[in-house]
Amino acid sequence: MERAIQLSDLLEQAKEVEVQDAFILQNKKLLKVNVDACGGQVLTKAGAMIAYQGQMNFARKGGGAGKWVKKQISGEQFTLMEVTGSGDLFCADAANDIILLYLNNEAIGVESLNLLAFTPSIAWDIKMIKGAAGMMAGGMFTVELNGTGYLALVSKGEPMSLAVTPDQPTYTDPNATIAWSAGLEPAVHTDVNLSSLKGIFGTATSGETFQLAFQGTGYVIVQPSEVAPKTSFAGQKGGGGGAGGVLGGILGT
Repeated sequence: MERAIQLSDLLEQAKEVEVQDAFILQNKKLLKVNVDACGGQVLTKAGAMIAYQGQMNFARKGGGAGKWVKKQISGEQFTLMEVTGSGDLFCADAANDIILLYLNNEAIGVESLNLLAFTPSIAWDIKMIKGAAGMMAGGMFTVELNGTGYLALVSKGEPMSLAVTPDQPTYTDPNATIAWSAGLEPAVHTDVNLSSLKGIFGTATSGETFQLAFQGTGYVIVQPSEVAPKTSFAGQKGGGGGAGGVLGGILGT
C-alpha cells in the first residue's frame, strides 16, 4: 500500500541529478544529457526529448545519401535528431527502461527501435541482415555503432545478456533483440516446421516462424518481451516491418 506524500517530499525525491557526466540516468526510464560535456552536440531518436534547460537547436539528421537510400529500401523509419547548443537535455521513450553504456573504441549492433541517443564521437551506419526472408522477420536492416563515447538504448523490461560461442549458437525473436557484439552477424533463420502457423494465425508469427541466428563468439542482449518497444515518435514504425515496409519506404507511404 502506498499513501500520499507531501509535495515537498515529491520534489526532493524527484529532483534533478547533478552529475557532470555527458550521459547520466535520472532514473531507469529517463536520460539526462549534459550537452556541453558532449561537445555541444548529441544525436537522439526523433521525438525522444521531453524537456531541456538552456539554449538548444533541433534538426533532423539524414546521415548522407547512402544511408538515406538504405533506409528507403529497407523501410526503416530510423530518424535521428541532431541536438546542438548548451544546457541539459532530458530524453525518454514511452517509459521504456534505459540501458546506459560507454563504448571504449568498441562496436555494437543495435535494433533501430532500441536506440535512444549517442554522442557524436560514435560513428553509425545501417547494416543488412543476412537472409532474403529478413523483410518478413521485422526488417532487413539494423544499426551499427562504433567508436568511443556514450550510448543509450531502450528495453521493454530488464534486459538479459546471452553468450554466443562457436559450439552454442543463439536464436532470438527479432522483436526481443536489442543489441549484439559487432563480431556477430545476425542471419535470418526460418523454422520450416512451424510454417503452418502462418495459416493458423493469418501471418508469419515473429519469434516462432522466424528468428535471428547468431553464430561465432560474442553476446546478444534481449528484452523480456516479444513485442517491439513502442516509440515516442508517432511516424516511426521501426524494424522495416515486412514487404509492406519495403514498398512503403520506396513509395513514400
